Amino acid sequence: MDNSYDYYTSRLKTYEGLIQEQNKSIKLIQYLRLLTFIVGLSVTIYTFTTKNYLVSTGVFIASLILFIYLIDKHDKEFKNRSYSIALKEINERSIKRINGQWKTFEDHGAEFKDNQHTYSDDLDIFGTNSLFQWINSCKTFMGRQILKNRLTHPLTNSADIRSIQLSLIELAENLEWRQFFEAEGMVIANQCINPEELYKWGNDRNDFYTKSWLIFLVKLLPCVTLILIVLSCFTSLINFKLPGFMAFIQLMILFIGGKKRIDVFNNIYKYKNSIILYSKLVSLIENKEFKSNYLNQLKNNLMNSQNESAAKSIKKFSSIYNKVSDRNNMFFIIINILFLLDYQCMIEFEKWRVNSGKNLEKWFEVIGEFEALSSISNIIYDNPKWTMPVIKEGAFILKANELGHPLLGEKRVSNNITIDNNKNILLITGSNMSGKSTFLRTVGINLILSYIGAPVCAKKFECSLMNIFTCMRTSDNLENNISSFYAEILRVKMIVENVKSNKKVFFLLDELFKGTNSIDRHDGAKALIKQLGDQGASGLISTHDLELCNLQYKYPKIKNYHFKEYYINNELKFDYRIREGVSTTRNALYLLKLAGIELK
Repeated sequence: MDNSYDYYTSRLKTYEGLIQEQNKSIKLIQYLRLLTFIVGLSVTIYTFTTKNYLVSTGVFIASLILFIYLIDKHDKEFKNRSYSIALKEINERSIKRINGQWKTFEDHGAEFKDNQHTYSDDLDIFGTNSLFQWINSCKTFMGRQILKNRLTHPLTNSADIRSIQLSLIELAENLEWRQFFEAEGMVIANQCINPEELYKWGNDRNDFYTKSWLIFLVKLLPCVTLILIVLSCFTSLINFKLPGFMAFIQLMILFIGGKKRIDVFNNIYKYKNSIILYSKLVSLIENKEFKSNYLNQLKNNLMNSQNESAAKSIKKFSSIYNKVSDRNNMFFIIINILFLLDYQCMIEFEKWRVNSGKNLEKWFEVIGEFEALSSISNIIYDNPKWTMPVIKEGAFILKANELGHPLLGEKRVSNNITIDNNKNILLITGSNMSGKSTFLRTVGINLILSYIGAPVCAKKFECSLMNIFTCMRTSDNLENNISSFYAEILRVKMIVENVKSNKKVFFLLDELFKGTNSIDRHDGAKALIKQLGDQGASGLISTHDLELCNLQYKYPKIKNYHFKEYYINNELKFDYRIREGVSTTRNALYLLKLAGIELK
């Protein structure tokens, strides 16, 4: 996996070449189809006008067969090209992701943004330039939802995290399978709808069509009617009026509940694509041999209540749909009367719905899980030098070597950090733009990656399981009449309450109480830091208030770090390296001068 870029480039060239060949093949088939039509029609008409009826009939049939074959060949080649185009786009996106051009990806999950969530808004989990935008390769509604849930509800057990890590490693190694899976998802991307209505439909029941007496009657009556028709036609034992009467009885039976059955059939038409289109995704999962326990557990969920595979069950549904769609045939009404086909279809459909309908949600969630895991496994394949985090049980710990922000690409600057029981609150000072906020986000987003089973942007990374809370981007909410300061108070309140409930809290606080005066800001921040430390919380706090750094001497679990700037030819520069101790530099006056403010 060290040559991921080269491999993507190679596959891109392969599919570009394949698309060119398929375009030529499609054009050739189109010309042949036109030629077949013109020649076949011309020869048929000519031989017919010359009274060579046998030749004319033979040419017509041969031309028709060839024409139908070419239509089928064209459809297959066109479909193959659509997959080649999808695979080409997948590899183009993969190359863009490696090259840092992923910020142009349209799907950034902005609808998932939630400023009330404990960390997602502050850590850029959703929206433009977000973690979701970077890794997402989900195409279905379920996949996007499950990826969203994984990013906002991390795992809380080290054994579960290890299980997911192994699953992600296996998926990362199976790039070709993942790309085929994504390509199938792209085929149905335009129908990426909320399937809740479909789930409800699958769980509905009409017990009338499952009753044994009805099933027996629906099988018996057509048999009796057909026997009577045969006897009346070939013997004198039965008058034709009797089978006619039986046919009339069956016609009357069809009128009973006819409107409701039509509504059911219309729903089958409505949901047909939503079910059948997923059959190939299901088949890809069922036909793949997995090693990891978690992936096999997901795969085993693709069964119905009769231990029948999801793919086989969907194939049965497709068969029912084909029978229902035959109702549009002009001869169907006669066949329907003789065989009570509407009832036959309803009985078959209700049997399918009892055995498989309630499993639709489970099956679709399995597809979504594979999409979400495949998205996260992109991180492993594209970043082979990153490390899998070690999750520690018990005491607070966060130890990282060469830790960088995963979304910054080549611009990132890596730092070391250690937080343990001896020093569990880090106060970070530094001048404007020196890297304080970015460092807080670096720590936070890597913790999230570690809790979802993904690798982290570090050479070495160890952490314990903690609940992450942030207070970084608070702003006014005019709709709810909330000021930025009060919004910050609400965030802090949420953190304090979770600490009091004995949860393992890891906080990231950026410039505490910046919406109030300097005295209140200092006193409030000092009280909060002391309370969080006393109650066992752990985390990082960035601040411009250098007086807060004196807390290190009163509370031994607090440690000071800082970022600094330097000047070259009177130009402000930053190295974004974290250092122990308190900041000794400042740049506010320099920046004010740049803004044109004259300082006297």
